[in-house]
Amino acid sequence: MKKVFKRIFVHLLIVQVFITPILSTAVYAQQPYGSSSSSLLYSSPSRGYQGMGNQQQVMPGYGMPQDTYFTDSMGNILMYINVLGEVYKPGQHIVRQDSDISNVLSLVGGPKEDANLDKAKLLRYKPDDDGKQTYEINLEAYFEEGDRSGFVELKPNDTIVIPEDKGIDTNMALRIAALIVSAASVIAIASD
Repeated sequence: MKKVFKRIFVHLLIVQVFITPILSTAVYAQQPYGSSSSSLLYSSPSRGYQGMGNQQQVMPGYGMPQDTYFTDSMGNILMYINVLGEVYKPGQHIVRQDSDISNVLSLVGGPKEDANLDKAKLLRYKPDDDGKQTYEINLEAYFEEGDRSGFVELKPNDTIVIPEDKGIDTNMALRIAALIVSAASVIAIASD
């Protein structure tokens, strides 16, 4: 009877050690961009240039190509920029023609704590004259030293992507520790 109980217990621990992490990983993989930011990724465009106080609504975004410049009622030259990933206000935003990446980052509330700043990318809507469409941007150098030399001039409908840092967080560290303890328990029980 004692051996039967021991075998059942060992089988339950094996299921806990090997099956549970696989199931939890599968559920986590189904959540795009993490659950906290996925609902914000497809938010509506900004409601106009915010630096000018009360002004007339810019264009509604329909009927005009978004890969061109346009003007508001005060003559400011504006364009659409898309920001995706680990920022506080991802989505499509309207910025001035002379805006750079730091202006856009301040408009979207800055990067989140889990943003991977040295892997940010700028994706062009249309390739440049030299055929380049993707630019690596090291935002870590900008935030540490104020170095803007890695910035690229923004063009209409460019997309800035700031990925999530895939390091081990506290939750993952606790899962790994629990997995090690469970494996040690299985080994200890099986060796008796």
